[in-house]
Amino acid sequence: MGIADTHADVKLYDLVDVTSPSVLLAEVHTIVETMYPGFDFSFLDKAFADSKRLFRGKYPGYRSSTTMYHNLQHTVEVFLCCARLLHGAAQDNITVNARMMELTLVSSLLHDVGLIQEENDMEGTGAKYTVGHEQRSIAFMKDYFHEAGRPGFDIHDASKMIECTCLGVDATNIAYSDDTTRFCAQILATADLLAQMADREYLEKLMLLYLEFEEAGLPYASPRDLLEKTHGFYAMMVGRMDGPLGGVRRFSLAHFTSKWDVQEDLYDKSIQANMAYLYLVLEEEQDNYLNKLKRGGIVQKIEPLL
Repeated sequence: MGIADTHADVKLYDLVDVTSPSVLLAEVHTIVETMYPGFDFSFLDKAFADSKRLFRGKYPGYRSSTTMYHNLQHTVEVFLCCARLLHGAAQDNITVNARMMELTLVSSLLHDVGLIQEENDMEGTGAKYTVGHEQRSIAFMKDYFHEAGRPGFDIHDASKMIECTCLGVDATNIAYSDDTTRFCAQILATADLLAQMADREYLEKLMLLYLEFEEAGLPYASPRDLLEKTHGFYAMMVGRMDGPLGGVRRFSLAHFTSKWDVQEDLYDKSIQANMAYLYLVLEEEQDNYLNKLKRGGIVQKIEPLL
């Protein structure tokens, strides 16, 4: 019996408790093992553990993460989304070898570490590195891969995958090694967008993103201004995903159908629900719209900062 038989209206967050890193990692293991029986998880598991340590301030030379939007939760949800998209692609007979799958997943774990401050960097938060943080992430990845004894071509391909997550970069102009690396980069960059926009607390977390953007000096006049521009951002990201990123988001449907017997793209379903609710939020007057954003108590905790 599939989940579709027991849930009349299945939602993305009914499937896996993404707030539990161990549960999420176990789900990725299950997905990977269906595609690569006998896969050696040692490097992937080490990268997962080290990314947790890094975000939590337990990695040598680094402070704990100080960015509230681009945090560990976002990273592990991108990690899971990458695995789902790769699995969905495999259902459509588009497969990559185990090495490229591993590189994609490890790159997802490291794609935002450039926002984490070194231990002697006590000024502000990591949000000050928003512009250009992808290159900082790549620099960390290179050191990490060197220490792990990974070959130079792994470092090159992982760097291109992380570079592809930069919204200021034309993904079609990146110097990929081959079409497979391009495909995996498109998977990661798409997962980075889907995971955040499909988050059930996405609209609330946009207030956290506003604070990051404010520190980074990005041009939003107010939290409401960011919300008012979110529908336009979504339209631009659909164009990016279905254009330069190759339309790989389509593979999520094949994953949910095969793995969960759900005949829906649950990422898109969640995103559409967020976009619809955003219209209701924006109908409210300036002094009341934040009252519509109640999930997770996020806005209530940071409202004095907004």
